[in-house]
Amino acid sequence: MRRKVLDAVLSCLDEGLVKSSIPDIAARAGVAPSSIYRRWETRENLVAEALLTESDESIPVPDTGAIRSDLIGFAEGLAAFLASRRGTAILRAMMMIEWSEELSELRARFWDQRFAASSVMIQRGIDRGELAPGTDARLFLQMLIAPLHLRHLLLGGDPATAIAEQVDLLLAGAGRTP
Repeated sequence: MRRKVLDAVLSCLDEGLVKSSIPDIAARAGVAPSSIYRRWETRENLVAEALLTESDESIPVPDTGAIRSDLIGFAEGLAAFLASRRGTAILRAMMMIEWSEELSELRARFWDQRFAASSVMIQRGIDRGELAPGTDARLFLQMLIAPLHLRHLLLGGDPATAIAEQVDLLLAGAGRTP
């Protein structure tokens, strides 16, 4: 049931239906709305789980043994996701959430969990001596992913452009040469 419901949420997002109700989602999933309420309680919890599950599955956090290749792999995964139909739909949904007071907590929870999951790359880099102790993982990751979003959303270009060069600049700025 869980997978069917999460897929129904993502299907709604694919179609631009950010504010779909639980009964709408239940109908798409072929389950009773009460089943959704029992498991998730609110639409926001349901949407958050769908977005996080899709992100976790579509944008894995690599562990190659080297920070540079981890960051390149992560950025390439994100770029491929952003360029996909589903990724674009989720990105649009996240932008609409930005302007919704009722969903602002969802946005914060999504990004907190995504940064927590991907921060392990930075911590491994610190532990291996590839990054300076005290490197701010969240800021570092923001600097990695922001240009990908910029290229895709505002410049209309391929988000995967110049990823290795971007990672090398970040690493040099963090006090490590590639």
